[in-house]
Amino acid sequence: MSLKQIGFALLALVMLVPAVEAAQKIAVIDSELAVLESDASKRYAKESEKKFAPRIKLIQSLQEELQKMEADLEKNAPTLSKAQVEAKQLEMRRKYEDLQMQDRQLRMDKNQADQQELGKLRPKLEKAVEAVSKEQNYDMVIERGAVRYVKPDFDITRQVIERLNKMK
Repeated sequence: MSLKQIGFALLALVMLVPAVEAAQKIAVIDSELAVLESDASKRYAKESEKKFAPRIKLIQSLQEELQKMEADLEKNAPTLSKAQVEAKQLEMRRKYEDLQMQDRQLRMDKNQADQQELGKLRPKLEKAVEAVSKEQNYDMVIERGAVRYVKPDFDITRQVIERLNKMK
């Protein structure tokens, strides 16, 4: 490293000092955990489970049916004609395609419902973070994933969850 580069590095460090001093109280939050641990999210999870349970059961029954068909074909293939084997394979392919379509549609619908719920919780999360930050006089709040290490004292996730739970 040349003397000029060292000089620039020192200058950069000196310029950072005021920025660090200006932001004296910094906190971190795990936003995903805060949302997932909130009462609203837990209620939604139960409602979602009930809402999608019949479709999940349908997919499970299709999987079981397909497994039985495969076992039956494997067991009886030697006694069946080539045309019968092909017919059963075609039926299994159709059943498998139906299973894939049902599964894909369920995932899309579940994801859409999850995103809608997250959209409702996001503004509340922002308000809760802002309220906790103001109460505790934090100058800056950083997402937990952007920090490699932080002392637990600087993590406000639990306080934000409590604030979220108090919101209607």
